[in-house]
Amino acid sequence: MIKMNIDQVIAGFDRRYRTKKILNIAISALIVFCGIFSVYFIFKFDKEGLLTFRWMTVDGTIFTTILTSAFIIINIIEITRKTELTRSLVYFIRLSSSVAESLILIVVLLSQLPFFSQHMHILRIDMFFMHLLIPLLTILSFVLNDSPLGLLKFRQLWNGTAFVTVYAAIIIALIQGNVIAGDKIPYFFLDFDNMPLPMIILGFIFIYAISFGMAKLLVFLNRRYYWMWFRLTSKNRDDK
Repeated sequence: MIKMNIDQVIAGFDRRYRTKKILNIAISALIVFCGIFSVYFIFKFDKEGLLTFRWMTVDGTIFTTILTSAFIIINIIEITRKTELTRSLVYFIRLSSSVAESLILIVVLLSQLPFFSQHMHILRIDMFFMHLLIPLLTILSFVLNDSPLGLLKFRQLWNGTAFVTVYAAIIIALIQGNVIAGDKIPYFFLDFDNMPLPMIILGFIFIYAISFGMAKLLVFLNRRYYWMWFRLTSKNRDDK
C-alpha cells in the first residue's frame, strides 16, 4: 500500500519553493550587475553621449535591469510570505522584457551568419553581457520563476511586444523630429527617407513576427517548466 506523508510533502514543496526563489534572486542580481556595468561601459567607451540610448539593446538592458531590481524585492517578499505576488500586470511586463531580450539575442546571432557583410560585436565585454548573457539569464528567470497565468488569448500574447512597440514609437518620433538623423539612425529599416517602402514594411514585419513568436514560445515554456521544481516532491511517497 502506498501512503503519503503530508507533512513531508508540504515541507518538500516549501524547501523547493525557497530554493527556486533564492536561485532566481541570484540570477537577477547577476542581471542587474551586468546591466549596470554594460550601460556604464558603453556610455564611457563609445563616447556618443545621449545618442548611446538610441539603440534598442541599450534601452532594453536598462528596462530589464530596472525591472529585475524591483523583482528581487518581490522575490524576497514571496519567500517571506510564502506566496506568489505575480499578477497579470507584472507577468506581462516581465514577458515584455523577456521578449525584448530574446529579440536582441536572435538579431545578434543572425548577424553572425556569413552572408552578412557586417557582424555585431559580441566579444567586447559590454556587448557580450547585453547581447548574450543578459538575454539568456532573463529568459531563464522568466521561464522558471514567474507564476503562469494559464492559456493566454491571441490578444494577450501581444502584450509581450509592449516594450518593442514603445521603443519603436519613441525612436520614430525622434527620427521624424530630426533629433536623430543620417548615420545616427540605429536600424536601416528606420531610415524612411532612403529605404524603399517594402523594405521598411518587411523590417517591421520581421521584428514583430519574432517578438510575437517569442512571446508565444516563452509563455509555453513558462507553463511547462514552472512546476518542474515540484514534480519530484509530488512523487515523494513512502512505500510501506
